[in-house]
Amino acid sequence: MSTSHSQQQPEMGNYVAEFFGYQVYPKVAGGQKALSTQDAGRCPFLSSATAEDRACVKAETSRGVCTVSTVVDAERYDWLVCPNRALDPRFMGQAARRLFGYPEEAALHFIAAPTLGDSNTRNTIRDALQNNEHVLVYFQEKLGGELGISKTSVSPEFSFDWTLIEVLAVAPELSLGRFGILELQTMDFHGSYKHAVEMLSSALEDDPAGFHDYLRSEQGRAALSKKMESPNLSNVFKRTFYQMVYKFQLAGHSDCAGGGFAIPRSVWMSWARHLADPHLVEQQDGTFVLTREEEGTRDLKGNSWIFVFELDKSRHSGTDGMVDTVKPWKVIRTDAETLIGLALRDSPLLALADGSPISSVTNRARQKIRRLWPDVVPAARKRVQGPTLF
Repeated sequence: MSTSHSQQQPEMGNYVAEFFGYQVYPKVAGGQKALSTQDAGRCPFLSSATAEDRACVKAETSRGVCTVSTVVDAERYDWLVCPNRALDPRFMGQAARRLFGYPEEAALHFIAAPTLGDSNTRNTIRDALQNNEHVLVYFQEKLGGELGISKTSVSPEFSFDWTLIEVLAVAPELSLGRFGILELQTMDFHGSYKHAVEMLSSALEDDPAGFHDYLRSEQGRAALSKKMESPNLSNVFKRTFYQMVYKFQLAGHSDCAGGGFAIPRSVWMSWARHLADPHLVEQQDGTFVLTREEEGTRDLKGNSWIFVFELDKSRHSGTDGMVDTVKPWKVIRTDAETLIGLALRDSPLLALADGSPISSVTNRARQKIRRLWPDVVPAARKRVQGPTLF
């Protein structure tokens, strides 16, 4: 989700990076607005989407944690750990335009389903439709509930993180158009955030006025990293890949405008070796096409996109903190066949061609046997390993 913060060797350690939506590492977004949000345990993203105060919905052990900052291969990255963190209407609106083919200059009203009960929202929709403007209503777990497809005897049940549906008319009755699928990928972590959360919550309760100064102190930074562990990189790709390919296939149906996966930049970088170091071809409109190199830019099936984003930290202020906005980093078109080829054919073939991943099996077996039976396995000479990508 972000690049490294510095070209120099980064500070080591894993840290809570955002607490109730506001940055607490490496800098602290101070100010009364940030403090009141944290003290109230409010989620600024759900609150903004529904135009009413909404509390953080996470479990007590991870309450308030939006992003986590870690070092991987000498680079510091921010990892999204709460899907509600990406509730940024501008970013999601840009993704929706790509899925539905709306021009950038066309008016688009992007509306959370729960707000349909509000008279002002209803009037906005009526006026927009009367002016031939686009209206999309979206459903999400905490915003109207997830939608999805039912299981059959030959296919599984699937829920969609975000379902976007065109509203074509509301008079004399509701008329809906195409729907779009948008998935959001967060990062799994080893261990728990509960030790850091307990210390942060305790400090906030004991001295709210001094909380931000505490976060900037040595004790506060220690609290942000209390027993924080590293991201589970491989698990996320393995858990996501099947769903991604399956839903990109579903996106080819005539009733579906398209399918998209929204992922932080850090997650995209961690996927590189799973996709055989993917080949991106830049297009005239600034988007990219993900292809297998030998296939060039063949015609892709369906309307499937990977929306890679990061946090815009340029507005950060230590005394007047603001919530960091989500901004696009790369918009990548692909299809299910390409992903299958890269992950299940190219990557393992390249591993076999190089040979080192295969030989490492016996090498590691020798090391384990040596601990149990040292007389039969001589000690190996140490080798210096260079940097790797995740």
